[in-house]
Amino acid sequence: MSKSLKFAGSAVGEPWWVLGDITRRLLEPLGYEVEVLSASGSTNNPRYVGGGKADLGASVPQTIGWAIAGEHLYQGETFAELRAIGRVRRPSWLVAAARHELGFTSLHQIAQSDYPVRLLTHDLESIASVVPKQVMEYYGLTKEAVEAKGGSVRKIGQGDFRAGDIDVILANLYMGRSAVTKHWIDASVLLNLRFFDFDDELLAQLAANGHGGTGEVPFHFLRGVDKPVKALNRHDGILIYLPADTDEEFVYDLTKLYDSNRDLFFNQAVHMAWDPAAVVKTSPLQLHAGAERYYKEAGLL
Repeated sequence: MSKSLKFAGSAVGEPWWVLGDITRRLLEPLGYEVEVLSASGSTNNPRYVGGGKADLGASVPQTIGWAIAGEHLYQGETFAELRAIGRVRRPSWLVAAARHELGFTSLHQIAQSDYPVRLLTHDLESIASVVPKQVMEYYGLTKEAVEAKGGSVRKIGQGDFRAGDIDVILANLYMGRSAVTKHWIDASVLLNLRFFDFDDELLAQLAANGHGGTGEVPFHFLRGVDKPVKALNRHDGILIYLPADTDEEFVYDLTKLYDSNRDLFFNQAVHMAWDPAAVVKTSPLQLHAGAERYYKEAGLL
């Protein structure tokens, strides 16, 4: 096994990058050099791990599943056979909110009005937008419908909350305070937000399609969450994964390091947990043989 490794993460400070940094901290005392990549976020992550650009990485199970099945943005692509080391728990939700002064109490009202709404969401050309686009379609707030009324759909990172040039936000919300939650934190401070419940029908549809389940944003987690807010629970966690042909002894040793240092996952700006009850549940990937051997010896399998 090479002593110089590349970990496919995401932007600095985001959860996948944090997992790469934890990996670096654990392996460096053993003589490894670990470079945590940031260009491998979002859609690109399986392409890095499954395409030979990285030795291991971290991504959400759904994205990995779409990649190996050739679905959505991965149509026609092929990847090396992949295996998982384990699943890290990370609370997250898909949430919608609008500026309170607009007077809207639901996304339905916004769609039925003539208001030229300025909607902020995930990049519509990235894999992160697959589920938000289904929500937009359900409520009649597709990019085409919004622009037909003179509005706009912008990706996260565009727009100025301080200037008040965003009306609606539809985006993932993660437990913690880091780069990946910055847009929600800033918006809740600089704007007076009203958070919307998602319809039960929509939540049932999304659950049936494997996108999550019914959940609630934690009370007072953000300014404006002053009551239970019904949202899409996306607590499927994050998989740490690598090519199936990775050295078995290396994977065994790394799995043991992760399991022996569980506090490193919890003590991060993004709330994560190396949970023995969940770590071995790695669908859509099988466990790597090295990880499976460790978990059996540790009594976790």
